[in-house]
Amino acid sequence: MVLENLEPKAVWEIFEYVFSVTPRESKKEEKIRAKLKSWIPERAKSLGISLTLSEDEAGNILVKKPASPGMESAPSLLLQGHMDMVCETNREEGFDFDNNPIPVRIQDNGEWVDADGTTLGADNAIGVSIALALLLDTELTHGPLELLITVDEETGLNGAFALDIEKMGIESKLLINVDSGDLGTITIGSAGGGDTTFKRKFTLKEPTGNLVFFELNVSGLFGGHSGVDIHKHRANANKLIARMLFSLTLQTDVFLSSWNGGSKHNAITRESTVRFAIPTEKQNAADVLLDEISKDILSYYKSEEKGAEPLEPDIEIKWNPVEGAPICSAEVSGTIISSVNLLHQGPISFSPSIEGLVETSNNVAIIETNDSDMSLQMSTRSSIDSELEEFRKKLASLGQLTGWKVIQKSPYPGWTPKPKNPFTSFFRSHYEKFVDEVKIEAIHAGLECGIIGSKIPGIQMVALGPTEKDLHTPDEKVLISDIIVVYELLVSVIKDISNLQL
Repeated sequence: MVLENLEPKAVWEIFEYVFSVTPRESKKEEKIRAKLKSWIPERAKSLGISLTLSEDEAGNILVKKPASPGMESAPSLLLQGHMDMVCETNREEGFDFDNNPIPVRIQDNGEWVDADGTTLGADNAIGVSIALALLLDTELTHGPLELLITVDEETGLNGAFALDIEKMGIESKLLINVDSGDLGTITIGSAGGGDTTFKRKFTLKEPTGNLVFFELNVSGLFGGHSGVDIHKHRANANKLIARMLFSLTLQTDVFLSSWNGGSKHNAITRESTVRFAIPTEKQNAADVLLDEISKDILSYYKSEEKGAEPLEPDIEIKWNPVEGAPICSAEVSGTIISSVNLLHQGPISFSPSIEGLVETSNNVAIIETNDSDMSLQMSTRSSIDSELEEFRKKLASLGQLTGWKVIQKSPYPGWTPKPKNPFTSFFRSHYEKFVDEVKIEAIHAGLECGIIGSKIPGIQMVALGPTEKDLHTPDEKVLISDIIVVYELLVSVIKDISNLQL
């Protein structure tokens, strides 16, 4: 083990031995499900602990532990997190997430755990590891405990959508979600959201006439979570390419050959590449124009003015001549470029009642060219259901007007904050024993609490987690010292749960 000397030992052992070594990309959770179904009963048996484990058709796993003697009348408590992870790498050679363990490491400063060139998967494995360690703690006195580990959270909260509460036998009316931070923060609300996909035929023909072909690439961006990082002025590679290509269309015909950028609906696009052709006589003018726009973009994102840090210090914009290839017509190419350029990226509005909270946002997540088709996927979030639907209508209208087939998934519900419910107050009173200041907040990211809460009338929920940075990117990291605090906080809450006045 790399993390064997970190505390609490049980948490880090589970994180490294169970999760980090087991492939678990969203929609590919077969190996981690099998690992959990074998490892949990084996470990419980070796410790003399009575647990029951069940699984639904979606692959969600529920672990139940009966109350300690004398705690049978305490309210049942549900801990909840997800088993899947976002898989991203910045290694030039790529990374085989389907077969290789995550290369976890402790940073040289000794303060953070991250991974060598890949996402870490602490979102949400560290939270689930904490929850599992609590259920396997032989010294912990507790009421009835349940742990729900869902599948496919990262690509649309699909495990939570498919969850059958009655069939799984979930009894708790109190829930602690372990998928939200930073330390000292209690989350009591989250945004709802819904994806929109544009699709269209992308008919390619062999080029005729005098054309020169280019490949344009934008890379080196921070990326990040399209919820919690959407307000940070981070560049989106798809949008930067659209900006550059649109300027070209104002001067000459542009013939698209392929365009691919982004791989996750909930990640701000870090890299995008397009291949296109223009008339040969326009090559010099195009070079000048692309150079001018590139300088404008770099000046904004790499600015080192006094007192300011560059927004995107590693951004790279490159274009080079390439060999010819089949192309799409100038008319269709121009429409595609214009429509992507028109799409909104980033915050649309901020909450009028919660300072600094993004209310509604949009992320132009994935552009993909396959055979004779092109698709464009966007993720829209809002804490106001009506605003979410209003913006999604605008996206649908724009798509239809510009020749796309529009596909919109049913949105998932937000989690409405209820700061004065008894469980929030109880949880806060315990949290204040461990940190100097406790913040109560709602977040712009989507949490499974909104969906689960809609399935269990009257449930009271809070969410917490350790400090994690740069989620959904190869720079993802988790603060080591926070794990002890979160674990001991949950121990305190669980031991005292019988004193909660509901």
